[in-house]
Amino acid sequence: MADAFSISMWTIIGMPLVEAILVGALGGLVGCLAVLHQRIFFTESVTHATFPGAVLGVVVAVPLAAGLSSGERHAVLSLSLFLGAALMCVPMAWLMSRLARIKGQSSQAAAGIVLALSFSLGYFLAKWFQPLPLKVESFLTGSILNVTTADVVAAALVLAIALVVMVLWGRKLVFFAFDQSGFRALGLSGAAAEGLILLLIVLTIVVMIPAVGTLLPIALVAAPAAGLAPSVKSWRTLLWLAPVTGAVVAVVGLLVAVAFELSAGGMIALADGAFYVLTATGRAVRRNWKSWLTRFAPARIA
Repeated sequence: MADAFSISMWTIIGMPLVEAILVGALGGLVGCLAVLHQRIFFTESVTHATFPGAVLGVVVAVPLAAGLSSGERHAVLSLSLFLGAALMCVPMAWLMSRLARIKGQSSQAAAGIVLALSFSLGYFLAKWFQPLPLKVESFLTGSILNVTTADVVAAALVLAIALVVMVLWGRKLVFFAFDQSGFRALGLSGAAAEGLILLLIVLTIVVMIPAVGTLLPIALVAAPAAGLAPSVKSWRTLLWLAPVTGAVVAVVGLLVAVAFELSAGGMIALADGAFYVLTATGRAVRRNWKSWLTRFAPARIA
């Protein structure tokens, strides 16, 4: 009886909490590269590109999972969802790069086109193949309270990969962000560095789908690093502070959602947004406090 209670508590509380810590830290860490390399809009497009891929992955897995037990069937569907989401990012990233090369076309416009195409394609496929064994809402906003052991393991594995990349090549990737010409002048491959960054972004977005869906990962990736970057003194500080902040904010969002019976994924994204707004407001106040004091209390300043 005690063992069953422990397993139930781990499934209901422990696993979502661990998942929040993992995806929060992962988003903060990989978000540092996305912010430093100005790949936030690309990341937003990738989040939407995973939507049609996830739908197609589940559609392909349905006949493969026929006749399996409930647990085995869910595992096959989850794995296929991950693979489909990751694979769809490849043609969408290629399309984005091709559109950006058109004369007079900016990279932001190309990303916007792919973003709109991906979301509309995903929604169309979800409706076309109804009924799906998974609700379409689970693709859009996720369900961190219902994550499985496989979801937690996947997030932990990608976080481990990201940490290894940062330890081995973090300095070079940051150098590439600030001086691409100097990076290439040293004989280093800019294409390899760019490919590694994009790969980390794609893997991060994919493993976040079960927790926060395909629309909300951008908040976890962008907010911690973007909120902290203008205030920290070195990129090393940013690389450890952003993941810690991301994990803390994700846990706070999860706890608030549970306490008030709100959407967990949505509340985590809102918590990240609130963090960014607070940091930006704090910087604005610090930057302008003397002029405000001068305006409203000139005698005191004098």
